[in-house]
Amino acid sequence: MKAVFELTIATPLSVGWYDPDLVDPRFYIRPTSVKGVWRWWARAAAAGALYEAGCVKDLAENTARAVAEDLGLGSTKAASAYKIRVEVLEKPRVEAVMRRQKRGIQRLDLLALSRDVEYAVGGRFRLTVEGSHRSFASAAAALALALTLSGLGKGGRKSLGVVDVLDARGDAPSGGVKELLEAARAGVRVQRCGAAPQSLPPFPAAARGFFEVYKVSAGFPDVHNIFLRPNRARLAAGSFAAPDPMDRDAWFFGLPRSQRGTGYMDPQGGDLRRPSAVFAAVHSQRHKYGGGTYISIFLSADWPPRLKWVGGGGVDSISVDERRIRGAHSRFLQLIGRWSPQRVWP
Repeated sequence: MKAVFELTIATPLSVGWYDPDLVDPRFYIRPTSVKGVWRWWARAAAAGALYEAGCVKDLAENTARAVAEDLGLGSTKAASAYKIRVEVLEKPRVEAVMRRQKRGIQRLDLLALSRDVEYAVGGRFRLTVEGSHRSFASAAAALALALTLSGLGKGGRKSLGVVDVLDARGDAPSGGVKELLEAARAGVRVQRCGAAPQSLPPFPAAARGFFEVYKVSAGFPDVHNIFLRPNRARLAAGSFAAPDPMDRDAWFFGLPRSQRGTGYMDPQGGDLRRPSAVFAAVHSQRHKYGGGTYISIFLSADWPPRLKWVGGGGVDSISVDERRIRGAHSRFLQLIGRWSPQRVWP
């Protein structure tokens, strides 16, 4: 079976080369980057199907098995059942944020504080996936879902490196986010283990009650910059200097989140690392699986149990439990309410 996707780069893409700040002129879109987001979203889809079925015990191991065997995406012990190839049909435009200059794109501006950073936009590419696995259709749906709800490379969760699928042929899936997610989950062999859990899953899972997708009216770079405190303040109150509407729940956008001795830190002085619970992806109306801006939110329990917040108001100790996580989720929904969110899934 073979699925062919024709792509173009919709938002600035920076995946690196031998130098992480340069664009690779041979690939632009690297197959390894595609494989990475493909596996991540396949794992989320598989975990969601298992968690909804009440299969809480050994969830991580069973999810890994489902991704490797049921969907055919392999593991550290087994090769993937699929071959992936990216061809450049038309070279993209390569631009750069020069050192200490600003483009109004938070992640690239941050990287450019100390060096020049290249990125690519536009172009045309052919992404081909081939394989004979029984769940080819589900795996292909997981790939289309990944290309719809996240970007590639640096800032991929924050709407950098988003690609539009201009055309999909052969055994490629059809439909929108709802159909893609259900098709991806359909490839997971699961039998009900018990009642659907009410508590948060131990890691991100695309399960009802713990995963949501919205379409919003904002575009790029506004959605990308919402992860930065001054931009959230301006959205909520019209001023960069206003208080952060997320108050002391901005850890929801990922850790580390500190600079110059302020922000969110490990009370024990360790190195905190946890990606954002929020994904953003801005597509043009040409995207085959539904144009517009998508915001996806995962609720899971894999946060540090305690954080230390340091700021102008002093020092605070934060307990990150389920109540706090759900509270941060509510704050975020209130914030993006100004963008008229419409729920896409569930």
